[in-house]
Parts: sequence; structure tokens; C-alpha cells
Amino acid sequence: MIHFYHENLFELSNENLTVQFNLSNGQITSFNYKSQLITIENETSFIFINNIRIDCSKLINFKEDVNSINFTYSCLNETNSQLTIIYTLKFQWEFLQKKIYFENIDNKNITSIETTFTLTNKIIPSVSIIRNRQDLNKEHTIFLRTKLNTLGIFATWQHPFGHYSITSNNQTVISSYQIGINISYLSEGFLIGFYQLSSYWHNNDINYGEREAYEKATSFFYPVAQRKQSIKHAVGWDSNDYQIDISTSHGIDQYKRLIDRCAQLGINSLTFAPSNTNVSNRQEATDDLIYSSEKIRLEQWKPYHDSIPLTIQQMLDYAQLKQIKLVPYVYPPLGYRSKGKDQAWLFPSSHCKNVCASLASIEFQQYFLQLLIDFAQITGIGGYAWDYNFYYDTGNTEYSQWRGWQWIRTELLIALPYLIMDHRYASQYDGPWSWNTLNGYTSPLLSDENPETYPILYPSLHTDKISADFMRQGNVELRLEHFASMNCIPGFIGHQTERYSSNGSLPWIDNNLRDFDLIGFSYSLLSNIATAGLNLIHTYIPARDLQEFYLLPEKFLEFWSYWLKWTDEHIEEIYNSIPFNIEQDWSLMKSNGFDGYLFLFNPYYKQVYRKILFDGKLNLKNPQEQGYWLLKEIYPQERFILFIEYNQTNEFLLDGQSVTIYQLIFISIINQPILVGISGQAFLTNKNILIIDGVYGEAGTQTNNPISIILPNQDLIFNVLLNGIEKRFKQNKQIIILIDPLSFSGLYLPRSAEILNNTIMISDLLLKQLVKRQLEYPIQWTEKELNDASWLGPHRLLLFICILNPNDQWNITAQINNNSIIVHKSYNTRDHYYQQRFIGFYLDLTNIVIQPNVQYYLSLNMPHMQPGQFQGLFLENIERILIEA
Repeated sequence: MIHFYHENLFELSNENLTVQFNLSNGQITSFNYKSQLITIENETSFIFINNIRIDCSKLINFKEDVNSINFTYSCLNETNSQLTIIYTLKFQWEFLQKKIYFENIDNKNITSIETTFTLTNKIIPSVSIIRNRQDLNKEHTIFLRTKLNTLGIFATWQHPFGHYSITSNNQTVISSYQIGINISYLSEGFLIGFYQLSSYWHNNDINYGEREAYEKATSFFYPVAQRKQSIKHAVGWDSNDYQIDISTSHGIDQYKRLIDRCAQLGINSLTFAPSNTNVSNRQEATDDLIYSSEKIRLEQWKPYHDSIPLTIQQMLDYAQLKQIKLVPYVYPPLGYRSKGKDQAWLFPSSHCKNVCASLASIEFQQYFLQLLIDFAQITGIGGYAWDYNFYYDTGNTEYSQWRGWQWIRTELLIALPYLIMDHRYASQYDGPWSWNTLNGYTSPLLSDENPETYPILYPSLHTDKISADFMRQGNVELRLEHFASMNCIPGFIGHQTERYSSNGSLPWIDNNLRDFDLIGFSYSLLSNIATAGLNLIHTYIPARDLQEFYLLPEKFLEFWSYWLKWTDEHIEEIYNSIPFNIEQDWSLMKSNGFDGYLFLFNPYYKQVYRKILFDGKLNLKNPQEQGYWLLKEIYPQERFILFIEYNQTNEFLLDGQSVTIYQLIFISIINQPILVGISGQAFLTNKNILIIDGVYGEAGTQTNNPISIILPNQDLIFNVLLNGIEKRFKQNKQIIILIDPLSFSGLYLPRSAEILNNTIMISDLLLKQLVKRQLEYPIQWTEKELNDASWLGPHRLLLFICILNPNDQWNITAQINNNSIIVHKSYNTRDHYYQQRFIGFYLDLTNIVIQPNVQYYLSLNMPHMQPGQFQGLFLENIERILIEA
């Protein structure tokens, strides 16, 4: 850090930024950002006491430190008070931080702060104030863009309560917020930052350079190091673990199976919230969710004072044996008691039955922090799941309560940096400075998690696909509009089992135990990895039911655990993850810009052609060295697809309701032949004969693009054999191109195959696929389960009548070959038959369409619909059918 004095000026400087101050008044006069000069004037700050602005303009002195300079002012109408402005510039920062300290000797009410500055040498034609879409009363930041559209400036408070305005032809920035504190006060930082504008925009208000600059600024304030592995966590609540009473042998066995499944998959931690009638009584709960740990709250059990109850210690021991860390729920505002102290923080509130604790109370903050530290140390837990952290204390400002809560979590992490923080409902309102600085993630789905509460964005017979589509939408919002780092974007793998009974009560008895969506799960898992790859948060775990626990296919478990491990091997790509094409597609690239992954999603039932321009919008860079830039499909098949070039547009056919993953690979040295355009392996024999084996493709298709083979050298090839059959070819140096396309016999039935002309025909390969699935996953389904949940019974052949915004009161009838067939209704809940949860109508063809290569004629009687409302008829539960060439 460089300090420089010249006459009455002082400079703070690092490798990116130089800030010049006028020592006569303590104000900033200019910034020099990477040789671009920005001059300013009237850079001032004001403090308000009881809503009256205090004149603190008389500079008393200044003091410099290694990375900062402080200016202290006397306050004319507050003779005993002083105001200190602290400016800090550290290495690598591309922003200046300003903090405001007010010595509140008389303990008066500090109501607000205002800060302002005016640009004097830049024309600002474009300004965006970014609001928090989750709470439109809050604003994240203001972006100012210069006339040549190259330099950008942002200003932001390091909390969610700042308000920003612009005046004087976009030259003057004013920002303020409400405080409500009556002791000496040090503000959070106010950042003035700089960046180069990109030629790419996420939306009309946020440039790529702006998102990167804001996120990068937050990264300098982590109290613990950025993670080098993903969090692999399961939420017991989403398996309705509150129904499990671990004071009984039956409950212990059930919970041990949840732990066993986590250990089997490589999940490291589990939110732990079972019932335990030996030590607690839900009638004593004091929160609106009817769940709390009342003995701790009432100080009837204290860490280091009382022994851990045997039933809980047994679960802790078993989890430790399986290398699983348990994570308890904590509700911060409940009426925690501490003899002789709690009157400092308790206040009347019906939200906590009688009294709540105020997060604005310093006494409560200190008490609660120590309680959390002690509890974690004595139990060996892996973190905390925060919920119900609403700011109920109307006697204090929301800001003062947020500030107390932020201090508790930050100090807790500093004391115990290994703890993960699993934020449940409501943290989405608090903005990026509440998430990016903490070792965890914000609220999954940006809402509650039970399927009764979130919308069906795209109709699907698979509940995991419905939740995945909603998760991706929320994670796009977090990544772009809230500037969230990948550290804090929440995953949501699978779905939460329906929480409430049809009468609105919590089902305290075991119900809907079998609820795993075998077909929809991979779509959900890969949606999580694409959009929240550092936080692999599992919901429903197939473990409580004995059949689901023991009969889940081994290959499926291997697939599941493989992708969890994949995240740890691709941390760099995940940190760089960005969405493009709204919520459908995500790019995960290495920093070199030419190695990485594309996750392409099609949430519709119809196949779509997706055009993608390979340019900087995907975080790509143009390779400068010699070599081959290839695109390889890695899911659902493994095969090199095509050669790619920068600024080239490629088109991809995406199956309905699918995810397809492509890897971008730049190869400069070829050691073995590489087959491009089809699956299989290529190798040389006798240097001049090229063998291609294991070539397979989708039944009923033909290759449209040339099949190429990249050779290690330019040796002349005499023969090419593909699956043992000689093929015609031409050679251009290192490239072999097959002359004839390949055809794959059979009936084309892609995933979510569309039925045209009301004629259904299936293949013997599809029938074999369904039979094989039944053998591999032989759950003994009940008729009620299959009728209640369209996502169960994955061996079934279903036909979805895909309608946008269907009405569950419609009377739709169907016939196949002139025989009436039941038209089923599918809801995203199993006990709530509400229009808002209605997915649509479907037919179960499992025992009807049983002959391959035979036409079945379908007739439907449907109500009048709006144009485009009826999307088509689609066969369900099909996976890609592959055959050899």
C-alpha cells in the first residue's frame, strides 16, 4: 500500500486504484482507476439524531494507518460528540470502503446516515438502481456508466437497507438508511467501486462487468476462507423427520436409515429435527411452526452443565460412526430465558406464544452467541439450520435487528469456522451481504419448500422436475440480480414430501413414506449442480421406507454419488457458473475460457432446437494456440459431438423435459484417435488400419453431421472398420471423414415422445426398458400410491395430456381402440386436491398398450381451450433407447 503526500493532498493507492484526499476538509477529490481519472466534489457524510441532521463539518485531525486514513470532525450542535470517517483501500481492491463512526456520549437515538458525492469530469448517460426483487423496499446498489460505455462506477452499503438516488444530470449520488441505535455506532462499509463494462449484458440493468465487480467486492469480506469442496447436505425436515420419534426403537431404526443413506452417497451432514418424547413436548413449542427445543429455550438444559440425553447421544454417536455431522434447527427470535438477564431482550409477541427475544439487544446477542458456541462444542454438530429468523421487535428498527443477527453469525464463524449455515425461510429478504460473507447458503427456492407453496412453472408428471424448474428460476435471480456468489446459492435436490394433511395440520404420524421420484430425480440433481454446485442440498431421502431403502438400484446410487463427487473435481468451473438464455442454460467454464461445461435444459414436453452462439456471453475466450476445440456430450450419453469455433452458432436438439450436458475441451496434443460425431472408441492397428468399435445411437435416427476421426499424426490410412464393417472415407491430413451417414434401426421414441395423429405405437425395446426397470426397482406399490402420485411407479407407461394452466374441474374422457379408459388427474401434492397444485390429466397405458409395433388409436373429448394452451400428447417414463449401428 502506497501513501503519498503532496502539498495539502494525501493519496491511498494499490495496484488498481489511487484515491486522493484534501487534507483541509477530509474529502475525496479524485479516483484514478487503471489510468482513468474520475474527479469528484462534495464528498460528505451526515448523521441524524432524532431525525435532525447534525453539523459535523469541522475537521479536528486525521490519522493514517497501513491501509487507511481516518478524519475526525467535531459536531457543532452536539458539543460532546465527534464524527470519524474511516477510508480503507487494501491490496487487490477495486473499490474504496468508507465507514462512519459516531461517538454517542449522550446515548441519543441515531436515526439515520446520509452520504453523497458528485462526479465532475464524467458524463453519465446511464444509471441503474438495483432493487431486491424479494423485497422491493430494499435496494442493493447503484450503477453509473460513463459516456463511452467503458467505465462503470458502483456505490453500495454492506447491508441491505441502503437507499440510493441520483440528481444533477446523473452526477450526484445520494445514499441513506435508517439506523435506530442509541449507543456509539460504527457503520458497515459504504463502497465506491470501479469496473470495465463488458459488451455483454445479463439484462437491461446489469452488465456482465457489473455483476462480476459486485460479487468480487463481496469476496474480500469472508470471515472464513472460500470453500474448496461442495457442501453435501440433507434436510431431514424434507423427509418429514419430525414424524420420527427417536425415543422409540422404530424411530431409531428409521433415523439410522436416513444416516446410512447419507453415508452411502457421500452426504456429509444432515439437518436433524426428529421428535423425541423423552425430552420434549410439542405442546410447549412457542413458534408459529409448532417446533422448537423448549428445554434449551427455558434454560432447563445448559451446555457444559447438564448431560446430553441418552436418546440424543445415541444418534450423535451413530452419526459420528458414519462420519455424518448432525445440524440442528435454531429459531433465533424465540423467548430464550436466562435468569436475571432475559428482561433485557424479551418483549411481548404472539409470534412466540407469549414473548420473543429481540435480536437488537446487545445482551441477547452476547448470550445467544455463547449458547451457540457452547452447544456446538459439546455436541460436535456440523452447523446450524436457521429458520424463523423474522424481525418481530417493532420497538426496534429492522436494521438494528439484522445487524445483531449478522454479528452473531459472523462471530460464530470466526470462533468455529467449520460450521455450515443452512438458512431456511426468510433470509432471501436480506440481500447479498447477508449471504456472501457466511459459510452456507440462503433460503432454498427463495420461498417455503413444501409443494403446497410454490407454483408449477412448467407442467410435469414428475414432482422433482417441477421443483427443479422453480429452483433454477430462483437461482438465476440470485446469481444475476442479487450478485450472489456460488458459495451461497442454495440447491434443492428432489422435493420435500407434502408437509400438511388435507385438514391443514401437520401429520405427526408416518405418512406418504414412499415418495421418491426415480425418473425425475436426475433432472433435479443436475439442475442443482448447474445452478448451485457448491451447495448440494438434498430434500426427500429414500430411506425411511424399507423397500425404498433396500431396493434403490445400485447403478442409480452410483450415478448419484458420482455427480456429488464431480462437484469437488470442478470447483473452478462452478465458481464461474453463469446462466444464459434465461433459466434454461448454464455455463460452467474454467478461467482460461475454453475448457468447461454447458448444461442445457428443456422444461417443456416438446423437443426444441436450441441455438447457441459460442462467445463471451458464455464466459468463453478464443483459443490462441494450435489445436482442436471439441464439444463432447457427457450426459445422457458420452460422445464427442462436433468441432467448435469462437463466435460460431450451433444448434442442438433437446428432448422434452430433459437436461443435456456438454463438455468443451481444447486439445493441443493428440495421443490416441478421437471419434467425433458419434459414440464409440477409435484406435489404430498396424498404423494404417482404423478400427471404430462400440458405435451406438438412438433407435430410429440417422447421423446428420459428418463423422470424423482426429488422428495422432498424418500417416495414410488404408482401411476403416466400424463395428467390424468396412466404411468409405476420405482423409485430410490428420482428419478422417466417413463418407456415408449411419442409420440406427427401430422406432424413434425420444424422452417424452410426442404422439401425433392420435396414434400410439411403441417398440419392443421400450417394453423391455420398462420391464427391466421394474426388475431393478421392484417396489410393491399400492393402488393408492399410484393413483396419488404420478411420479411413483416408474415402470409404468403413462401418456400426459399436456395443457398449460389446466382446470381440474374439466371433464375429459378418452378411448383407445373404442374402449373407454380412465383419465387420471395429477397434483403436485398427494392430500391436497387444489387447482393451484393441479398438474394435469394423464392416462396409464401400462396394461393397455402392450403390443410392440402395433397402432393403438386414441380419441379424446376435451373442452374448448385458448390457442396454444393444448401442448400435445406425450409418452412418459422413457429413457433414451440406444442400439448398435
